[in-house]
Amino acid sequence: MRELEAGKVQALLLVTFAALTLIALVLIMALSLRMRKLMSRLDALTGGAGGDIEQTLTTHLEIVRTGERRMETLEQAVAILQAQMPACLRKTGLVRFDAFEDVGGEQSFSLALLDFNNNGFVLSSVYSRNDVRVYSKAIRDGRASHTLSQEEERALREAN
Repeated sequence: MRELEAGKVQALLLVTFAALTLIALVLIMALSLRMRKLMSRLDALTGGAGGDIEQTLTTHLEIVRTGERRMETLEQAVAILQAQMPACLRKTGLVRFDAFEDVGGEQSFSLALLDFNNNGFVLSSVYSRNDVRVYSKAIRDGRASHTLSQEEERALREAN
């Protein structure tokens, strides 16, 4: 009878160990799957550097430093351009007209070009059948250096 009970105990122990082994295998497979997913995410994070986070961070830090240097250079260039902008010609006025009754098509024109401070010039071209004449008059603080024609005054008003 003791042998029968010992056999039952051994069978129970065997079933218990088999169940525990099966549970352990399921847990190992689940952990293996999770580990594979984590390795895939790590590989994606490090850009295929074999999981070397230190190398990845070093590379990204150098990229950031290079970007900072380029941004400083661009900020300096923008500052220079902003300082030059008031002197750039940025206001325009154009008036086309017929200077003579026998010439049509508004071939003559007056063009006013001014900077931010209303300094610049008015350029006029007078077209006739025989020739073309070009005149230029300086503009300082919105005032002409010489008397302006009606068309030149209109071009100057358009530019302001």
